Amino acid sequence: MSLVEVHVGLDDADSPLGFCTTFLGLLLVNELKKIGAVFLDLPYLVRLDPNIPAKTRGNGAVSLHFRLEQDKITHAENIIRNTVERFAEKHGKTDPAVVISTGNVPEELKEIFQRALSEYVPVSHVHSMFRKLSAEKKIRLVYAYRDRPRGLIGAVSAVAAYPLAQYTYELLVYRDPRDKTAERNIDTNMFLDIDKTYRPYIFSTFDYNSGRLLATPHGPDPVLFGLRSLDPDTLLKALGTISGSVSFRGYMVFKTNQATNMHLKVKKKIASLRPYDSVVVYGRVDSKPRIIPGGHVFAEVCDDTGCITVAFYKETGSLNRVSRLLRKGDKIEVGGGVIPREKNTLNAEILRVVEPAPLMLEENPRCPKCGARMTSAGRNKGYKCPKCGFRSTTLGKNIKKLPRILEPGLYIQSPIAFRHLTKPREIYGLQPATITSDWLISEKWFYLEQQ
Repeated sequence: MSLVEVHVGLDDADSPLGFCTTFLGLLLVNELKKIGAVFLDLPYLVRLDPNIPAKTRGNGAVSLHFRLEQDKITHAENIIRNTVERFAEKHGKTDPAVVISTGNVPEELKEIFQRALSEYVPVSHVHSMFRKLSAEKKIRLVYAYRDRPRGLIGAVSAVAAYPLAQYTYELLVYRDPRDKTAERNIDTNMFLDIDKTYRPYIFSTFDYNSGRLLATPHGPDPVLFGLRSLDPDTLLKALGTISGSVSFRGYMVFKTNQATNMHLKVKKKIASLRPYDSVVVYGRVDSKPRIIPGGHVFAEVCDDTGCITVAFYKETGSLNRVSRLLRKGDKIEVGGGVIPREKNTLNAEILRVVEPAPLMLEENPRCPKCGARMTSAGRNKGYKCPKCGFRSTTLGKNIKKLPRILEPGLYIQSPIAFRHLTKPREIYGLQPATITSDWLISEKWFYLEQQ
C-alpha cells in the first residue's frame, strides 16, 4: 500500500483555565505513531501576528506532517477527532478547529499564512477560501465546536507553513495537565547552568537585566518549561542533564518560526498602515522624543506620506533607553505593531538607526582681540566683548558639530519584553541545524508517559 502525504493543522484548544494546543499535538503524535505515521518533519509550532486582539493565547498553532497508508486516513481522522473532543478545553473563549489536507499543501493557503503573520485577516475571508478548497477536496474540516471556528485561521496557517523556510527549535516539557497550579517549583540555578553552558545555541532562557527566568510559564497550562535552540540535539542534551532533577509527563521538540522576526518582513509607507499590522516603517524623527511620567518614550516619525507616533515603552528595557537618544532629523527604521488609539501608534519592537542627524551647536563668536566670548550688542547690532569692549557687526555665530552618542545599528528590546517571534541578538548570523529522516525515525524527539 502506497503512503499518502498528510498535513494536519490545529489551533485554539486551550483556554484561560488551562490546557495547551501543543500538548494536544503531543497526544496526537503519540497516537498517530501507533498506526504507522511516518513523519516528514518535526511538529510545527507556528506563531502569527502578535498584535491581533482576538488572537488565541500566544497566537500559536500546531501542525503535523506525515505519510500514512491511504486506507488508514479515515482511522487517523477518527483518532484526531476523538482526541480533540476528549482533551480540548470546554470554555467560552475556546474555539478550536482541526483541518486535514492530503497530498501537496494547497498553494492558495500560502497567502493566508503570509498575511496572518503580519496583518489582521478577516475570519470571513478564511472561511470563504476554505469552502472553495473543501469543494475541490483539497482540504477538509475534521473538528470544530462551531460552524465558523476562530481557530480555523491558525489551523490553516499552520498547515500552509509547510515546509517552514525560517525556523528555530523549541523543546516543551510537560507536567500532568490536571495540575493547574501557577508555580512550577523548578530551581532557577538549573536553567542558569544551561544558559551558561549552551548559549547562544540555547537562547532566551534568562534575562540577566531583570533577573527573570524566561523558560517557565506562570499559568495553569501543562507546560513545565520550554527551551529554545538552533539545534534539536542540543535541546535533548540539555534535557538529559536535568531530567533526573525534574519529574515530567512528557516532552516534544517542535520546529517553529519563533525567534525569526518573521512578523516584521513587510515594509509599508506610514499612510498605508492599518490597525494591528506588524510592520517596518522608514522615516525621519520629526522632533525630540517626549518622555512621560512612568518612563515611556514617544517619538514622531514621518515619511513622505505622513507621520505616526512611535512608542518605546519602559518595559522594552534597553530599547526604551536607546530611544531617549533620538533627535530630530535622525533617519531610522522601526519595526513593531500598529495599535489603534485616538490615532494609530506604532509600538516599537526593533529600531535600526540608519543615519543619525548631525548635532550642531551654535556659539557666539570669540573676540578677535582678547579671545573672550562675545555677547549680543542688541538686535541687528552685532556683538560686543564684555572684557575689552570690542564691537563688530560683521562677525556671526560659530557652528560646532558635536559627536552623537547614538551610533548607526540595530537595537532591540530587553529579553523580558520579547514576543515569541522576536529574534534575539545573540543568534543573528547563526543558522539552525537541519534534521534528517533517520533522526525523525529515531523518535527521540518526543516522549509521553503512558497512564
